[in-house]
Amino acid sequence: MKRLIAKFDNTIRLTEFDEQIQKLVHNFPEHMSVRIKCRMNSKHVVAILDENPDQSSVERWVWDLKELEDNIETLGETIN
Repeated sequence: MKRLIAKFDNTIRLTEFDEQIQKLVHNFPEHMSVRIKCRMNSKHVVAILDENPDQSSVERWVWDLKELEDNIETLGETIN
């Protein structure tokens, strides 16, 4: 499998999101490290799963939250 994209309602509980991600990771070969990119908008949280380009990684899955972190920083600046 090259890439898997899953869309969740933005009201999903974190525990449910975590459970769903674990199930999705099982679609990839066991020897493969999977990168999970999380993106969000006003209605959805999107998880994009693909092969981790860092071939030296020993983790089964690696989170890529860069864009999500950027959104949180922007929100933090707005709130303050």
